Amino acid sequence: MRHRPRASNSWAYAYQLDPPQPEPRFAKLKALLHRARQAAQRDGRLWTGKIVMEAHITHILVVTDAPDQARSVDRAIDAELRRLKMSFAITGPARVSLPRGTPGRRASKTPPRSGGRSHST
Repeated sequence: MRHRPRASNSWAYAYQLDPPQPEPRFAKLKALLHRARQAAQRDGRLWTGKIVMEAHITHILVVTDAPDQARSVDRAIDAELRRLKMSFAITGPARVSLPRGTPGRRASKTPPRSGGRSHST
């Protein structure tokens, strides 16, 4: 398994879909986000996207190490949203700090075994 280098900069941006959309409309978008994440991982890059549905708006949140290199996936997302006739806006990329560790990996849900207290810094 190839390990990705730690990105020095991470960026986040979001698509905002108004009005909120029902889950079944996102099948093709979910597949597109999955393929984009896999392609980035193969290239040792950070790119992940997630659809977040709320009561008043739906978001597609993206985190990447190079927002300027994600243009093809952005064009594909834009095209799919237009095909679905969804009204949307996209925010500009903003620098974010990710927890230490391997980008894209989820933190373990099991508590630490040391017996000491855990705290955040």
